[in-house]
Amino acid sequence: MKIGPLNLNWEFRRKLPTNGGITENSYVLQNAIQFFSNLLNTSGQNVTADTALKLSAFWSCVRNISEDTAKVPFDVFQLDSKGNKKSISHPAKTLLNKKPSNISTPFTIRQTLIKNALMLGNGYAYIKRDRNAIPVELVLIDSRYVTVQAFDQNLYYIVNDPKSGVVGQFDQDSIFHIRGMGDGYVGQSIISYGAESIGAGLAVQTYAASFFGSGATLTGAIEIPGILEDENQVKAVRDSFTSGYKTTNGANNGIAILHGGAKFSKISAQPNEAQMIEARDFGVADICRWFRMPLSKVQSGATGSSNLEQLSIEYVTDCLMPWFVKLEQEIERKLMTEKEMDLLEAKFSVSMLMRGDMTSTSNYLKTLKYAGFITSNDGRRFLDMNTINETWANELYSPVNMIPSSQEGDFWKAKDNSQASQRQPGDGGQPQ
Repeated sequence: MKIGPLNLNWEFRRKLPTNGGITENSYVLQNAIQFFSNLLNTSGQNVTADTALKLSAFWSCVRNISEDTAKVPFDVFQLDSKGNKKSISHPAKTLLNKKPSNISTPFTIRQTLIKNALMLGNGYAYIKRDRNAIPVELVLIDSRYVTVQAFDQNLYYIVNDPKSGVVGQFDQDSIFHIRGMGDGYVGQSIISYGAESIGAGLAVQTYAASFFGSGATLTGAIEIPGILEDENQVKAVRDSFTSGYKTTNGANNGIAILHGGAKFSKISAQPNEAQMIEARDFGVADICRWFRMPLSKVQSGATGSSNLEQLSIEYVTDCLMPWFVKLEQEIERKLMTEKEMDLLEAKFSVSMLMRGDMTSTSNYLKTLKYAGFITSNDGRRFLDMNTINETWANELYSPVNMIPSSQEGDFWKAKDNSQASQRQPGDGGQPQ
């Protein structure tokens, strides 16, 4: 059953343009380019979404970012006048944490949206609403079947996705849209930007597979004294050499015999001569730069710092955080009403990704508790432990050796008066 646009009277839903702002011709042209083109580069490799994923560094970067953003808990908070937050129930919370659709789990839909945004530049999902315009389902859409057009300062989407059944023209409030870096309207694929880097990595990978698959490198020339004018003699010499050199399984591990003063001259580079290992290591680092991915997350032993905990924190703040912000802002724009946007806040709990070892975590919680920032139950919630039904577990502990700076003058004045009252005559002015 195909899904078409719903005609709902929502408070900020726009009408589709009727004066030619969207045309079927532009849809066919754009998707033909997206779907059938290969990005050629100087490496000689065809770089597409499918071939790029065959490069382990590219696969790892896409997997790490999409999976790590998908596994983080999501919550909706209500803000009071003082900026305090209270977790509340909301349709967006149900969609992102429990059941986005009959097909997708929350992890799957978040992972796929980010993966499509990383690889294709854009991740899309159709927002299905009930009769009261409340979002009840998020249907994943293949990015290759979507064309985005801007008209009258609004975005419109032409969708013809055979897998999801989403077909039609939709306004921007009906499509959940996560963009990669682009022109502000749509995102641009990292593959198109980094085709040369990806192609170079694929070329080195292909060379390594070819070398080890053949067992040795035999590209070269057989030098024979004199002149062989008969082509049959030339072919016989070549076939005699190669057949003697190859073993029964086709690998180049046999023994070849040259006679009549003939000798073999290698003209191909060995892996060490071509610096294959160095080239592969450089290719991994080069791919990581496109994703802002720390090298330690992709390549073991490659740490720029001895502090792995700090590297993990930098990974969250520098690599993952932009994607969390994009998700949060799109959730507030598309899954909340305009009134709710002023009162509610969509938030992913990234603290679980920034925890260090147990010693560091316990010292962190202890410092917060003794400084009066958190209660014992706050610390237990942070560790995903059940709270204690005791009064003291919900009380804040105040350090008694500290006072507000505004009371500092009165404190020292009272202390001087107390010491003066304890002095005895004739004791040299020293308090007892």
